[in-house]
Amino acid sequence: MADVTMFFTEDEKTELGSALLNATYRTTGEIRIRVEKKAGRKPLDAARRAFLQLGMRGSQDKNGVLFYISVFDRKFAVFGDDGINKKVGREFWETVKKAVVEKFSGRQFAIGLNGGIGIVAEKLAEFFPDEKIDLKENPDAITFEK
Repeated sequence: MADVTMFFTEDEKTELGSALLNATYRTTGEIRIRVEKKAGRKPLDAARRAFLQLGMRGSQDKNGVLFYISVFDRKFAVFGDDGINKKVGREFWETVKKAVVEKFSGRQFAIGLNGGIGIVAEKLAEFFPDEKIDLKENPDAITFEK
C-alpha cells in the first residue's frame, strides 16, 4: 500500500470519525488517530513526535490521547499526555494496547481502534468530565502522514 490514506476504507474512516466524536462528547479529553507509512524509530517515540506535531500538547487539562499506527513497520502505540497519565498507570495503557492489537492480529484495524477508543473514552469521562457542550481545543480526527 503506497498511500496510507487507503489504510481504512471510506466507511471505516466515517465509523472511526463517529467513534472519536462520540468518545469525547462527555469529556474535555481529545483523541486522535495518526496513520503513518513508517515510524523510523520506536513506535512510542514516533507517537510522541506526532502528538507534538499535531499540537495536542496544548490542551488545558493535558488529557489528549493519540492512537498511532505505522503501516509498513506494522507498529502500534497509544500515547497519552501528562494529565491523563497522572490519573492512569502504565498498566492501563498496556490494557488498551492489548485490546487493540488483539483485533489487529486478525486484520480488524478499525474494530480494534474502536474498542481502544471506547476504553480510553471511559477513563477520560471519569477523570475529565464535561458537563457543557464545548468546542474542542483540537479536532478529534484521523490524520495521515504520507
